[in-house]
Amino acid sequence: MFDITTLAATDTSTLELVGGDDAPLFDDKGKRLSITVYGPGSKVYQRAQARQQNQLMDKIKKRGKMDQSAEEKLAEQADFLAACTVSFNGFTYPPANGLDGQELFRKAYADPSIGFIATQVAAHINDWANFTKSSGLS
Repeated sequence: MFDITTLAATDTSTLELVGGDDAPLFDDKGKRLSITVYGPGSKVYQRAQARQQNQLMDKIKKRGKMDQSAEEKLAEQADFLAACTVSFNGFTYPPANGLDGQELFRKAYADPSIGFIATQVAAHINDWANFTKSSGLS
């Protein structure tokens, strides 16, 4: 009998970043820029997702509808992505002005001028394949 838990998702994965033009991003020493994130199989991701859903339900209860401004959507996504981020690797975000951890991540993800980063991270963390080892039989 095959033990299905051998295919369990890992908690984290590292995404190598590309620029808005889809070209790989490197630091000044030629090393790839990346972001390490928690994935859908992790407790961190599940808590962040539950918090996001609870906030949405609270908004619906208060307003009676789901309409959100572009700024609210951006802030909500930035909060979720920041909660799921382990680290920025090989780069910093100077506009965060001394912030670190989730505050740094949130500020970077909320910056529309580098929105291509948040878009990549959102796609990466929502794809189980990035956190799963294949069985090798397919």
